[in-house]
Amino acid sequence: MDAVAKISKDSVVSIEYTLTDEAGVVVGRSPGNDPLSYVHGRGGVVPGLERELTGKSVGDQVSVTLEPKDGYGVYDDTLTFEMPRARLPATVQPQKGMALVMNGAGGRQFPVVILEVKPESVVIDRNHPFAGKTLRFDVRVKGLREARPEELNDCCSSGTCSV
Repeated sequence: MDAVAKISKDSVVSIEYTLTDEAGVVVGRSPGNDPLSYVHGRGGVVPGLERELTGKSVGDQVSVTLEPKDGYGVYDDTLTFEMPRARLPATVQPQKGMALVMNGAGGRQFPVVILEVKPESVVIDRNHPFAGKTLRFDVRVKGLREARPEELNDCCSSGTCSV
């Protein structure tokens, strides 16, 4: 694939990153020497980070603090709900703070966190764990190239654009 000089829509971008919360605690990072790769402009990273990376080149470093609306979204109280414990898999012993992946309509999976365990039900939170949080991304662009047609097709069909 052809190299691309600057990050633009439909380019495959590889980044190393460190993500810290408002207190400066590291809450995420690219694993080891394995950069995160995504198709730019297709929702593969949060909107504010994508905006800040547009136009950057290999070797560039970006440090950006994002408010919730530009990161993982504002916290939405309507995404918390109570459901019967019987809807959980039989192998799950629910505990407060436990993270699970639930199956939704059309087979889509979504992460949830158990907020409260009651005798016959659990209170579930469907917000992203970083929703409502101001976060800082420290990023180095490690690679950049044109996306292959199949990568673009995968983005359109799956709704996720990690490579």
